[in-house]
Amino acid sequence: MKTKLWDLILEEIDDQVDPQTFTTWFDKTKQFSLVDHTLTIKAPTKFFADWLEQHYQSLLEETAYNLTEKNINIEFIGAPRNDHDSSEKLKKDLQAPQTTGLNPRYSFDRFIVGNNSHFAYSAAHAVSNKPGKIYNPLFIYGGVGLGKTHLMQAIGNHIFNNTRRKKLSYISSEDFTNQMIASIHNNNTINFRKKFRNYDVLMIDDIQFLAGKEGSQEEFFHTFNTLYNAKKQIILTSDRPPKEIQKLQDRLVSRFEWGLLADLKKPNYETKVAILLQKCNEENVSLDNDIIEFIADNCQDNIRQLEGSLIKILAFTSYKNIDPDNLTLDEIKDKLGDILIHKNKPITLESIQETVASYFKIGKNQIKENTRKKEIAFPRQIAMYLSTQFLSDISLKEIANHYNKKDHSTIIYAKKNIIKKMNKDENLKNQIHEITKDIQN
Repeated sequence: MKTKLWDLILEEIDDQVDPQTFTTWFDKTKQFSLVDHTLTIKAPTKFFADWLEQHYQSLLEETAYNLTEKNINIEFIGAPRNDHDSSEKLKKDLQAPQTTGLNPRYSFDRFIVGNNSHFAYSAAHAVSNKPGKIYNPLFIYGGVGLGKTHLMQAIGNHIFNNTRRKKLSYISSEDFTNQMIASIHNNNTINFRKKFRNYDVLMIDDIQFLAGKEGSQEEFFHTFNTLYNAKKQIILTSDRPPKEIQKLQDRLVSRFEWGLLADLKKPNYETKVAILLQKCNEENVSLDNDIIEFIADNCQDNIRQLEGSLIKILAFTSYKNIDPDNLTLDEIKDKLGDILIHKNKPITLESIQETVASYFKIGKNQIKENTRKKEIAFPRQIAMYLSTQFLSDISLKEIANHYNKKDHSTIIYAKKNIIKKMNKDENLKNQIHEITKDIQN
């Protein structure tokens, strides 16, 4: 059975919107038709269709382009409803507080265990069965796209599904900091502290971004102590072990090491094949073994990129109306080789642009738009800066031309500005460190 392009688009954006929003607006949509360059999506009501077009069309079309490397126009259709209260009900549903912040797709069943992840998986499974009683805190660390968030949320989903009385929260360290700042601004720090110190299970993703933020570290230190002393479970993830997180208070490093440190390494060849086979099973397609092995052998060791390569292939076949079950290895090499992530892939202006855009969740073409909006302009400066770092053989004028700038002075300014900000902002330095690793992978 051929996977539809819309289903692949939804898989890609699932991680970019919160679970409640995804359930509310996307669960009941389906692909109606794909004709030429127009993808028509059927929504349950006209209100749904109008909302999706207004709020998500740009993101969806950029995602479609990234999958197919074609400009796809996405249109929404929906039948009118007689229920005049539906709009207000949907608005209330959207504004309703999330129970956990967890994505239900992240489960232990969907996590492929290999030599690279067996220890971390076993520890996570043990914690999910005895929260607060074993391995507290659990500190999971590893590189980008290796499954840290998957394992953390799998713990939360297991606990939530089996012990509904437990109060859980999954949040990024950045959101923790933003909520703390908002509570100070609104003179509401008491409720902030009460909220985070009243959970049975607190999961914080990318804890390394607390580095250099003294106020956030102070607040989290006391939150940690309160939960730990009450035998409540704390689960943290990071791209590196605690001792390697610069500008993190020693007392926090010490506490993070009280429990168990579990690392995720890069998957070996056999694990990559197993991941691809599971993904094919989920998509209800059956690719030849030699195709699976070719993808596993030619893709980098980042699991997220590995799965992304398969999704791109399925999106390409859907767009071209090719049955993936009938693909041959020669067709993969001849027609789809350019969308696979190959070893030793050269770093170019285009690859840097695409990586930065993907990191900040904006379209790769948006980043070149002539706008001063911070959400576009700042990532563009980062892309310009990284271009000067990776591509020493390319002139500043060439970089300027690539980003539709009149002269190289814009590139010089961008470079100086990013360096200046990195010297003052440890969070930005960590972000650029992650982007750099993504570019090199």
